[in-house]
Parts: sequence; structure tokens; C-alpha cells
Amino acid sequence: MPQPFRHSIRFKLLLVSLTLLVIPWAGYRYVQGTESFLRDAQGTMLLGTAQAVAALLHNHEDMFVTGTGGTQPVHDDTFLYVHPLSGPIQLDGYDEDWQPHLRNIWHYKGESDLSFEALLGERRNYLYLLVKVDDNRIVYQAPNAREIEKSDHISLRLASPSGEFMHYGLTTIAPGWIVAEKVTFRAGRKRLSESEPRIQGEWTETEKGYTVELRIPRYLIGDRLELAVGDVDDPATRELMDTISTGQEDKNTPPGRLVTPNSEMERIIGGLEHENARIWVLNRHRQVLAKRGALHTETQDHQPRQFSQQLLKAMFRLIVDQPSEQFVDEFSGRSRLSGPELLAALDGTPDTRRRITPDGEATILSAAWPIRSPGGIVGVVLVEQSTNQILALQNTALERLFGTTAMLFVATLLLLLAFATLLTRRIGRLRNQVERAVTPDGRIKGELTSDRARDEIGDLNRSFSGVLNRLAEYNRYLEAMASRLAHELRTPLTIVKSSLENLEHEQSDAQRVRYITRAKEGSERLGLILHRMREATRLEQLLQQTELEPFDLGLLVSASGDGYRSAFPGCRFEVRIPDTPVNVRAAPDLLSQALDKLVANAVDFHLAGSPILLSLEQADGPSALLSVINHGPTLPEGMTEGIFDSMISVRSTKGDEPHLGLGLYLVRLIAEFHDGEVSARNLLKADGVVISIRLPTEH
Repeated sequence: MPQPFRHSIRFKLLLVSLTLLVIPWAGYRYVQGTESFLRDAQGTMLLGTAQAVAALLHNHEDMFVTGTGGTQPVHDDTFLYVHPLSGPIQLDGYDEDWQPHLRNIWHYKGESDLSFEALLGERRNYLYLLVKVDDNRIVYQAPNAREIEKSDHISLRLASPSGEFMHYGLTTIAPGWIVAEKVTFRAGRKRLSESEPRIQGEWTETEKGYTVELRIPRYLIGDRLELAVGDVDDPATRELMDTISTGQEDKNTPPGRLVTPNSEMERIIGGLEHENARIWVLNRHRQVLAKRGALHTETQDHQPRQFSQQLLKAMFRLIVDQPSEQFVDEFSGRSRLSGPELLAALDGTPDTRRRITPDGEATILSAAWPIRSPGGIVGVVLVEQSTNQILALQNTALERLFGTTAMLFVATLLLLLAFATLLTRRIGRLRNQVERAVTPDGRIKGELTSDRARDEIGDLNRSFSGVLNRLAEYNRYLEAMASRLAHELRTPLTIVKSSLENLEHEQSDAQRVRYITRAKEGSERLGLILHRMREATRLEQLLQQTELEPFDLGLLVSASGDGYRSAFPGCRFEVRIPDTPVNVRAAPDLLSQALDKLVANAVDFHLAGSPILLSLEQADGPSALLSVINHGPTLPEGMTEGIFDSMISVRSTKGDEPHLGLGLYLVRLIAEFHDGEVSARNLLKADGVVISIRLPTEH
């Protein structure tokens, strides 16, 4: 009956072929290692670029003051960043025109609920200022009032191009167009004096407070500016509640320094710009002074592909992440950057970092290198590049790897299926031959056709052939055993029958006693035959209940030798045992029984006058070798192993007692029960036989 496919060798070989998937896994691990190597190389390259840029900017400390030159900074300087504006700014009090730069807006928080946000921009010789104030209650200036601190206001302190510090105030009696007014100090109070129409803007109310948008001609300002916001909440008392400033609110302290991108610095770093890389130059406050390059890479494959390649690539895209040009760049448009590599570089240690974009679509590798001057570290060079190129190379390698592996897998699978089909056909033929060689009632009616193949199936064919031959011989033995048992039983039955028949007709008491004695002897012989036939069965049952114990086998052999001298006075026994104990874990009664049968067999076959030797010696293994050696007839050729089978006897003469060939069979059972083995061989230099039992020893 054919087997289901799931139970067949073909199906099992199919499962085994799945181990070929280890090949793409190993390739994937190799590609991963290569990717790690490429990323390390990329990091080294970016560090080299950053170092080169830092070397170009070495000893150019003046570029890191404002970006446009100017006076040297003082110790407590604050820095306000001025963004280059790409589009016009309409002074309407709304922040729509500032959208590209709102992510860089500054946040200032006071001790009260007052807070504000500010942003500076520059376009066409004008400085623009956006101030968004959070104030839960706006108090406007009273008509004709001149004290600036009696209403909500914005204060500007700036340094003119000549270095003179100027102070301006911005307040209004209502939302709308405003102009700045100069602030003077009288009796410790800030008063508005004359207007400055060149500084103008729009004041607009919002849900949280108000927004002021200002425009200042660039020629009015040098390189310093300070912004302050004052808050008055009670229109009756008009008491100043809080003031927040971008600086220190000290008229004797210079305003904060304006920081603008440096075109000369951008020109210097332009010569080291890498493809698909971005270079930043930052001051000690991590504000951007120069930037060149963009994070961009071409990963599109425009080569024509076959349909199968397109299908494979489409499937591959579902499994492996693909490089994407559409990703969120959190540093884009930033005027101030952050990151652990920047902090490390500002401390004097170059460092690299790998970060994933907020949307998870790309990985950015960055390298930071400190810019040194005689006065210390004045800035940092940051070089960035996406890993899209590496990812594209990795995906191309993986795509080729999996494509090649898929073809090899299919080809190997077909070869395995063809080979499995060949094997199953050979096995099927062997099965059919075995079924034809054995009849339904179990008789062996033929032999197998010999298979000349030297593989395992050929060996199995030859093994089956040998097994069938042995089974045929055993069947013939079983068929002959009936006649053998009949022969063994015929003599005692004849004795009993003839004795009983003679007893019926015999009148003499002496003759009657004689016939009765003969009948008893025949009956006893029948009982002995049955006893020996049941002996093997009883021994097998006994083995299941026997417990092993440790003892010295040498003492057992020595004591048994003394017993055999008494039991067989006509035989001469010699015992040879080691001087040291031979410890085994066994059943002493069973070993004594096996030794009894070996000695009885040796007594039956030994040459009269020759000694029977009981030998015990330590063997390799470690094991003990117990041997019984007798001189006399040798074993027939080919019987050194078969002599231990059941119902095998090589006696050429028959004695008074029946011999069914069970003695050595029982010896084999006892040896195998003790994890040992039994063997027989003829003596090499003289006629005789050695039968040995090898048993494992204990240390």
C-alpha cells in the first residue's frame, strides 16, 4: 500500500532541503557585517571632513563673534540669532510670513505669568523682529502719558554702528501701527522723549496677549541688541509687575550680541562639500554660522528589468526596508542644533552619532569636531550624511543574494525530489521482493535478487537477504525440532510403555519391581526434558526480578572451583584469579548458574586426564574476562557464534541424559542481562575450546 506523501522520504527530504535557508541567513548576516563596516567607514570619512573644515577655520576667532566681524565679546554676552529671510515680511502683526523660521523662535519666561517669544530676521538692509507676548491682561498707555513703565510695553536697547548704546520704547494707546520712541532716564524713571519713525511696526491683540512686528533699518544697529517686555496688570495703579529681558536689564551692560550667518565662512567650507552631505559650522552656543550641502541621495534604478526581476524586487520591497528620499529632517531650517556629539566636541572630544529621523524613514550619521583657537574652543563643525546609499547597496546585495538563493533552492529542491523518487522506487522494489519471498503463512519460499549497489539501500538488500536465509534455516530447524523432540521423547516413552505392558503379564514380584523401576526411570527422563525446556522461560522471568549487588568475582570463582572438585571427583580443576579484587555489580546466583553450565559443558567434552581451567583476568574496558578452558574436541567451523542460540547442540554422541542445546543459550541470556557478552573459540595451539564471559567492572 503506497504511503501518504507526508510520510514519504520525498517529503522528509523536502523538509531537510529547508536547511538551505541557512545560506541566505548567513548571507544576510554577512551583508549586515558589511553594512556595519561601511557605516564605520562613513563615520570615519565624516570625521575626516569635519577635521579638515575645523583646520581651515582654525585661528579665525573673529568669524565666531557675530559672523560679520565686530568688537570682541565680553564674558557674560548673550547671543541673538538673526535669520536670513527668503521672503518679504508684511508688518501686519501676524506670523504667517515667519512660518519657515517659527521652529527657531526663542522662549522667555518670567517669575509671574508673563512670557514671550521672539524671532529676528534680516532682509534687504532691514532687521525684522517678531515678538509674541502671553499676557492675561493688556494695559495700554494712557493718553499723553510719557512714562513707559506705566503700561505694557516693549523695550529695545541697541548699539549703533559707532558703538553708542541707544534705548527705545514701544507702547501704544490701542492696537495698530506703532513707532518707537527714545527712552531717557529722569529721576530714576524711564520716560519717552522723541519718536524714531524709522523703527516702526504693528501691534495686534491675540487670544493669549498681543503680537508686535517691527522693522528696523540695518544702518541703525551695529552688532548688539537687547529686547525686554514689561507687564502692567492694574490700570488704576499702573504698577510695573514684571519685566523679562533677553539680556541683563542693566543699562551699563552691553546688549546681547547679534549672530548672523557668515558668507565668507560658507565660501571656505564650500570647497570641502561632499555629495549628499551637509556641513554645519556652529559657535559655542551651537548657533549656525554657516551651512553647505543637503541630505539627498539618488537611489532610483532606471535600468530596464525583466518581469521576473520586477516581481522579485516588488516582493523584496515588502520584506526589507527601502531607502526613502521623503523623510522628516529635524535639523532643517534650525538656527541652533543640539545633540550629544556637539556637547562632546565643545568639551574637546570629537564624536559621532547615528540618529533616526522622527518619521523613522531614514538614518542620519553625524560627526562633530571642535574648532580651536588660541583662546580655546570657539565652535564646532558638524558633518551629516544619510545612510541611504549604504542601505541601497545593502538592499541591492540582499536582492541579488535572495534571487540567487531562490534559484538554487528551487534547483536543489527538484534534484532532491528526483533523488528521493529514485530512492523510493528502489525501496519499493525491495519491499515487493520481500513480500514475494514470504508466504502469507510465514514460510520462506524464495530469495531476494542481489543488489550490487554499495550504498545503504544495497546494504539493506543484502542484509534482508541474509535475514531471510537465516529465517529459512530457522524455519527448517523448527520443522526439524518436532522430529528431534519426538526422537528425544520416543525412548523414555517406549521404556514406560513396554514396562507397563510387561507389568500386566508378569507374575513374578522381582520382575514386576524391575519393570516398575524402568517405568519410573522413563518418567523421570520425560520430566527432565520438560524441565530443561521450561528452564529458559523461568530464567527470563527471573531476570526481570533480580537485583544487582557489588561483590568480588574472584572469590566466587575460587569458591566455585572448590565445589566443582567435590562434584566432579574424576576431573581435575585449576583456578587462576588475580591477586587484587575484581569488583563487579551483578547477581551472584545467576553468575554461579552460568558458570555451572559452562563447567558442565566442559566436563562433557574434556579429554580424560586433562585439566579444566577456570580463569579470571582484568581486561580493557574496564571489564573482567571469565573463561572456562577444556582440552578435547573443537567446535565445528562456523559454530563459534551459533552455539549460543536456542536448541543448538554439537554433540556427536548421546548419553543417558537428554541434551536439547539450551545450556549455552542460558549462559548468553545471563551475560547480556549483566551488560556483558559471551564468546567461544578454539584453542590455537592444542585441541580444545575456550568459552568466555566478559562483564563490566566497578572501580
